[in-house]
Amino acid sequence: MSTSNTPAAPGKTAANIVHEAIDERQYVRTRMHARVRLSGAGREPFEADLADISLGGIGLLHEAPLTVGALYDASIQLRLNQVDLSIDGKVRIVSQRGKEVGAQFVDLDAQKRDILRYLISAYLSGEVADINGLFNVMQRENYIKARKHQQASARTPAERLKAVAGTALYAAAGLAALGFVGYKGYLLFFRVPALQATVAGNAQVISMPDNGYVKYLLPAGASEVQAGQPLANISTQLATSFTSPADMKALADLAPGDLQALLGRASVETVINSPCDCQVWYPSPPLDGYGYKAAPMMHLLPKNEGLFVRANVPFDKLADVGRVRSVDMQVFGLDQHFSGTVVDARSDELNHNLALTIQPDSPLPAAAYQKAVAVDLYLGLPFGSGN
Repeated sequence: MSTSNTPAAPGKTAANIVHEAIDERQYVRTRMHARVRLSGAGREPFEADLADISLGGIGLLHEAPLTVGALYDASIQLRLNQVDLSIDGKVRIVSQRGKEVGAQFVDLDAQKRDILRYLISAYLSGEVADINGLFNVMQRENYIKARKHQQASARTPAERLKAVAGTALYAAAGLAALGFVGYKGYLLFFRVPALQATVAGNAQVISMPDNGYVKYLLPAGASEVQAGQPLANISTQLATSFTSPADMKALADLAPGDLQALLGRASVETVINSPCDCQVWYPSPPLDGYGYKAAPMMHLLPKNEGLFVRANVPFDKLADVGRVRSVDMQVFGLDQHFSGTVVDARSDELNHNLALTIQPDSPLPAAAYQKAVAVDLYLGLPFGSGN
């Protein structure tokens, strides 16, 4: 909006005229095909063409100069579908630039204001329009659209680049968020993580037969043994208990040397040999010394049999085991991921869950034996096969 001073007639104060954009006016203004008759006290009546009209005033086209601030009785003559409509009121001349004259309504009663408001709305909506009014409405719409389009296209290359970068950034963030939500949903409905899992094998466990001293016979660092090869030497005392009178009578009939051995004063030497060609795995460092009964000494893994994974899952997942599509396994300490196939499912009475046996598609290294494994079972669709 801009303000300018219009020179006034001699002896008059200059009028302060406000020029408003077409979409910044207080009242909606439209063009109508009509004539306006102006008359006043001591003035000769004259007619002028109506340029535009609003609830606040009218615009006229008149060649002769008019006095700014003068009051006139105005009669607006409209021709609507062979019907003449006249709206009378009093106006004040507020500006004149060439033949364009601006006049303001001074006392327009409520009834005439309502009629004028209806006519303006009808012209703007297209319900009432002659050919000139229709062109005027189209010209106004095109003018506003062209102006807005011109403003929108007046961006600098840096602003356009910034807009494109911002749009791409928000689009990428939206796609990333959508992908993250989709991935989490997939894991929720199509993945079963194992509660616990370890690398196992068909091993023979060599344990202490009784309390005593153990001496390992394998060379330091040996990882393989042959069938019949000595593994360890165990020295234990003979343990005997007496529970009946017959035992006491038999004790009295023994020779002194036999009695000494029977009472535990003699030791028994035992050598444990390997039952197979196996790989050796020690649950604890092999140190010579005293051992307790049933304590595991070593595990013997057959060379011709590979390792597998034992995994525990909740028992209510038994129905989903049949549609397992793939298995992903990662052994602790190894960067490689292994795939596999579920080959057996049994009830684990000790842990009260479901124990699965998973055969890896590629052999597991011997160093992975008894290590923890992260196992994820990925399911197929419920109506499809698990393969």
